Amino acid sequence: MPVANVERFMQLLRQSWLVENFPHKLQIPRRWIWHGIAGTRVAFPRTNRIDKDNLASVLTGCSTEVTEHTDQPDSEVVFELVTLMTRYQICMADLDRIQDPELLKQVYWELAKIRLLYGYFRRLGEATGGISQFPGLQDMVGAGKTINMAGAALTFAAVDQAYHLIESNQGRPNAIMSNSRALRTFRSLYFGAGGGEPKEVMDTWSDPIHGQITAPITAFNGTPWYINDLIDDQAGETGIIYFMVLGDDGGPGHYRGITGLVPKKLEHGWFVKRESNGVSGTGEALVTLDIPSVPFIGTAEGAVTVPTLPTVDTWASWPTGIAMGSQGSLSILKGFNLVADLPTT
Repeated sequence: MPVANVERFMQLLRQSWLVENFPHKLQIPRRWIWHGIAGTRVAFPRTNRIDKDNLASVLTGCSTEVTEHTDQPDSEVVFELVTLMTRYQICMADLDRIQDPELLKQVYWELAKIRLLYGYFRRLGEATGGISQFPGLQDMVGAGKTINMAGAALTFAAVDQAYHLIESNQGRPNAIMSNSRALRTFRSLYFGAGGGEPKEVMDTWSDPIHGQITAPITAFNGTPWYINDLIDDQAGETGIIYFMVLGDDGGPGHYRGITGLVPKKLEHGWFVKRESNGVSGTGEALVTLDIPSVPFIGTAEGAVTVPTLPTVDTWASWPTGIAMGSQGSLSILKGFNLVADLPTT
């Protein structure tokens, strides 16, 4: 199909990129961990919490009976790869008219990759109902790991309790995630209590002048708080905050946190491009038909389907997913009232 205002991509343009004029604030990807897997799924055997009253036996001699523990209940959770996909078409006539057709194709490829990345981090905040095929974080959270404030005001006590529901990594989340409005609600607790700015930690940021820099970021209990504005507010204008242990050390469970999944060999280049030449849709045209048969002899007009625009079709895909070894790596605080959004112009 023709690209709107394709003439803007001709050599009259002043810059070589199409700028996303109002990008979504998305800070979490720079701390997200990706794990390459062989095959299409990864499985984690899990054992229940070990009962404190059924630990090691005290041995006082060779006649002491030692309790047998091989009947510890266990289970397995499976996470699978899915494919995120988007598509775009460029009319061949547009390509013919542009002096540098590769520029147009490169611009739309970059936009496709942004859509795929946005799609991934939007899905994290959705309650998809999925179990193995890219569940949202609300589908992955364990029993007893969610606090629902049911429309009450956010409090330090609620944030602190949700933070300490994390058990992996010795009870220390290494990332907190919410949208901007939920973060503003948290920050307003400090201002309302007369405490000024909330605590901060140093983190790495990109800067268009200085490149990679180290600068403060809002934190709670020393854990950095990242914005993901692809997370929607919850029902009733309430907020949601995710406390997470990101990363997986491959060990026996205490540090088996949340990771993104990609196929092996795609860890450093996630996206796949496939192009084909085709026709964009069909249209209708009126043609004159000769009708030589009786009882009607003569001509009539009839609608026929005809191809319209020759195009280059491009499919951009990303085989990906999410996994979490230990459910002690995620807790959620939701249902709290959000600060008001003032009118803007």
